[in-house]
This record gives sequence, structure tokens and C-alpha cells, in this order.
Amino acid sequence: MKAKTVNPFRRVAAYLLRYRALFALTIALAVGSTLFLVSIPQVIKWIVDEVIAAGRRDLLLWGVGALTGCYFLRDAFNSLRIRVNNTLEQKVLVDLRGDLHSRLLELPVGYYDKRQTGEIASRVIEDVQNVERALLDGTEQGIVALLTLVGISGILFVQQPLLAALVLAPLPFVVWMGRRHFKVGRVLWKDTREAAGALNGLLMENISGHRLISSFSLADRERGRFRDASHTLRDTTLKAMFRWSLHGPGTNFLSSLGAVAVMGVGGLLLIQSNATGGDFSLGDFISFFAYCTLVYEPVSRLNQLNQMLASARASSDRVFEILDHPVEIESPPNPKPFPAGVPEVRYENVSYGYPERPPILKDFSLTLPAGKVTALVGHTGAGKTTLANLLLRYYDVTAGGVSLGGVDVRELDLNTIREQIGLVAQEPFLFNGTVADNLRLARPSASDADLETALKAAAAWEFVNRLPDGIETEIGERGVRLSQGEKQRLTIARVILRNPPLVILDEATASVDTITENAIQRALATLVQERTTLVIAHRLSTVRRADQIVVLAHGRIVEKGTHDELIAKDDGAYAKLWRAQAQADQQAFESLSEL
Repeated sequence: MKAKTVNPFRRVAAYLLRYRALFALTIALAVGSTLFLVSIPQVIKWIVDEVIAAGRRDLLLWGVGALTGCYFLRDAFNSLRIRVNNTLEQKVLVDLRGDLHSRLLELPVGYYDKRQTGEIASRVIEDVQNVERALLDGTEQGIVALLTLVGISGILFVQQPLLAALVLAPLPFVVWMGRRHFKVGRVLWKDTREAAGALNGLLMENISGHRLISSFSLADRERGRFRDASHTLRDTTLKAMFRWSLHGPGTNFLSSLGAVAVMGVGGLLLIQSNATGGDFSLGDFISFFAYCTLVYEPVSRLNQLNQMLASARASSDRVFEILDHPVEIESPPNPKPFPAGVPEVRYENVSYGYPERPPILKDFSLTLPAGKVTALVGHTGAGKTTLANLLLRYYDVTAGGVSLGGVDVRELDLNTIREQIGLVAQEPFLFNGTVADNLRLARPSASDADLETALKAAAAWEFVNRLPDGIETEIGERGVRLSQGEKQRLTIARVILRNPPLVILDEATASVDTITENAIQRALATLVQERTTLVIAHRLSTVRRADQIVVLAHGRIVEKGTHDELIAKDDGAYAKLWRAQAQADQQAFESLSEL
């Protein structure tokens, strides 16, 4: 049975209801402004009939003062409404964006594998803004517009029922056209929002990949891609706006036919009243016609809100797609305590496959002895990184289990698991800030002396000490002001500072030169002492000292042992890999020697 969907505007309204007092004050101020607005035609009628027509110069100043007061109070209430409404708007924005950001942090790694960063960012910033603006402005303006429409319609029917009927005759057609426009406009604006997200995604990609674009001379290619994405956004936007260009003026024209009818029929009534001495005065006619204008103003506003709501509904679908995405990997309701000491890691009969791909692990078993170094080697796609991802619970096994110290990782608190595992990845990630800021992510209370100790252990103190401001040096976004080896040594220092019982080294030296690799290897030798360590490596020279080397192929173990044991097997997979890498290194050295 298909789940019942909840109107997204009701869901956003829940955020609005957190601030009932502010919302009620906004509506009250809007109603107050409207009351003075609808009083203006009555004041004009009094001035025309009781002052000007009667020749009462003594009352003219009072009439002008009353009219000025109505205009002033209308705008004063409106000014206060804008200030209160803006405060309410920003509070709702903070709440909605905060919940959206929290959900993004909770979503599994697989969610990001299929989406561009810029496209996600456009949902958090632009789509949330779009939804919130439509909700607050739409709710407030919609309520005031409806109250104004009902109130003025009542006044018109009391004054002249026939003319009132003529004024309101086009409204059913306007409502019908509005409903049709909303349905079509929602689809068109969704296409526009998707195109905007794609453009943002491409822009973010170009910014983060600027060096690659420069090194491969891809500027012309990227200009073309960006131009194509911009044209797509332009075309989808124009399609939505062209639809509005027909609907907006069309409904306004229908509404104006009521004013035309009032001018014609009302003019006849006024001529007849003047001829027969009736009670329909010029002031009545002017007042009635002024009210007609006020009737069309909320109708026009509702018409514009219809356009806004169509766009916001498209944005809301994108916002709530994130909030409704299941958090597939969560902590259990009553997690077990993390095992004391340095844990043993066990993979028992594990099976796993990435979505829409064949299983990469099937009935896989392996033990990582406590306090020892286990290295995983093998060709790309053998399942090495997958084993690390399962240990960190970036993904969950489809069969079998992964345990730490005898406790299945699914029975432990998710944050605790990741706090107890230090990860050094192939691509080091550093935040924009200082060296100290990035190190203290591991331990916020660490002193400068603690940072120095960790940096020395990671063979990083020497280069950090040479930086302009030492540990307080700004290193830029992703550590752009540092070399690859320097960034990697900082990530190692960060893990040393955290002092976790378990460490994962995922190709930690794959992207550095030989000299830097040696420095990093010395740092890693310090890091892995008395810790359970999982090393993922392609370069076999980096795992020679591992206590256990596991050779993987197509998600299964083909060999296991120490470096010496595996090298002794001339026909073994490890020995063949070793000889192949040694030969490739020798050829590379000879090529460099010839330069």
C-alpha cells in the first residue's frame, strides 16, 4: 500500500508554529494595515459628499487630515509588519536549514556517491529560501488578501448588490485558471530547480578541480559545459516565465472586466440617480470604484502568490527528498559499551555488494589480531576499501557480521565506533583554518604542548615550525597552502592526538614521492604501535613489516602470511606482485637515469 504523502507546506508550517506569537503579531499588523486601507474610500466618500459637494470649507482640513492619517497608519502598520515578518522569516530559515544540514550529516556515504556537491548545496541554500519565502509571504499575504477580498466584497454588496455581482463575476474563472497554472507551473519550476542544481554542481566541480582543469588545458571544455548548463537553466526558466506571461496578464485582464462593468453600469446608475433625485451620489460612485480597485489588488496578489507557490512546491519536493531520505545506518536503541583495551577485529562470513553492482564480498572471513598490523593487498576492486568501510559502518553487511572485541559493530554506538578508529586516507582532508584548528578536531582540549608532541611523532614538527605563524598558520581550504606530504603528516598527527585503539591506513602514501613516503612511513611506525591496524596498500614496499599480509582477489583471500612467508612461495600471488612491482620500479629508475 502506498504511503500517504504529507503536503510539504503543512510540514514547513510546523516550523512556523514554533513562533506563534511572532506569526500572530505579523497577521495582526497586516490586518491593521488593511483596515486603514479599506477605510480610505469611506473617507474619500465623506469628503466628496459631505465636504466638497456641501461647500464645507471648515471641514476640508479635517477631511484631508483624516485621509493623511489613514495613509500614514496604513504604512506605519506595514513597516512594523515587515520588521516582525523578517525576524520570523530568519528564525524559520535557521531551523529548516539546520534540520536539513543535520540530516545531511546523518545520511549514509552512498547518498553522496550519486549526487553532486553543488546540487545538494543548492537545495540547502536556494530551495530552502524559496520554500520559506513562499510559506511566510504566502501565508501572511494570502490571509490578508482573503480577508481584504471578503471584507470589501461585503461592503460592496451592502452598497450596491448589482455592481458588486458584476465586480466579482470574473473571479470563478480566475480561480479555475489559477488551479490549472499551479499544476503546470509546479512541473516547470521543478525542471528549473533541477537545472539550477546541476549548474551549481558544475560550478563547484570547476572550483574544486581548478588545478586539474588548468593542467589539462580544459578551460574551453568547461566553458562549453557551463554554457550548456546555463542555457538549460535559461530555457527551463523562460518556459516557466512564458507560462506566467500568459497566466498573469490574462487573469488580470479578466479581473479588470469587473471594473469596466462598474464604470459602465455604475455610470448609468449615477446618471439615472442624478436625473431622478436618487440616493446614489457621486461620492458613492467614487467610493465604490475605489473599492473595486482594492478588490482587484488582493486578487492580483493571490494570482502572484499562485506563481510563487508553484515555484516553492517544486523546491519543497527537493528539500523534503533529503529530509525524508532514510538514515539506513544508525546506532541501536541500547548500544553496548565499546570493548576495553585494544580490540580484535573479526569479519565472519561477510557478504556485501554495492547497489546495482554484483556482490564484492561473499562469505568472507578474516581476523585482525589485537595490537597487530594486518595489511590488505591486491588489485583494484578486490574489496580492500570495502572491508574498511564495513568496519567504520559507512555501509552495513548484507550477511554475516563485523565485530570489535567480540561485539558486533551494529550493536555499538555509531559515533563511538568512529571515535575509536583513526583513519588516514589516501586523500587527506583539512578544513580551512589553522594547523592547530585542524589538529584539535581530534581533541579540542589539547594544549600547544600536546600538539607539538603529536606533530613530532608524525614527523611534521619541522615543517610546521618553519611556517610563518607555526601552528597558528592559516592553511587554506583543504590545506591548499601545504604540499600533499605535509597534509598527510598533519592527518597522521591528528590521529596520534586522538590516540585511538584501532587505526585504518588507506593508501596513506600513494600520492607522495619516495622521500616524503619514507618520512610518512616513520610517522606511521609510531602511530601503529600497540594498536590494531588495518593497512590498505598497492605499494607492497609499505607493508613489508606487517604482522599479517592478506592477498585479496575478487573479494576472497588467496594468500595470507608474513612478507617472508609469502615471498618464499615463488608461484604465489604475493610473490608475483612483488616481482612485478620491483621490475616496474627498476624500469622507472632506469628511465629517470637516462634523462
